[in-house]
Amino acid sequence: MNAVKGVTFEKDAKGNNQYIRIDMERHAQVLYPLFQQLGIQKYPEEWKEGLTSEEFLSEAKAMLRKKFDGRSKVS
Repeated sequence: MNAVKGVTFEKDAKGNNQYIRIDMERHAQVLYPLFQQLGIQKYPEEWKEGLTSEEFLSEAKAMLRKKFDGRSKVS
């Protein structure tokens, strides 16, 4: 089987393929019909409002700086 960017197989303890990890940013449009068939219609719209990993990291850092900024440091 040829490797596809954004798709990885995860194995169980016995080494058998058990799960598929799919990059939704790269492949979501292809999967929408499957989601609809499975009755998962609400998720693709909600994902559009989600944060990228870079946005999340940036916001998390800002929140942590705000929370801990100005506190005394332990040596």
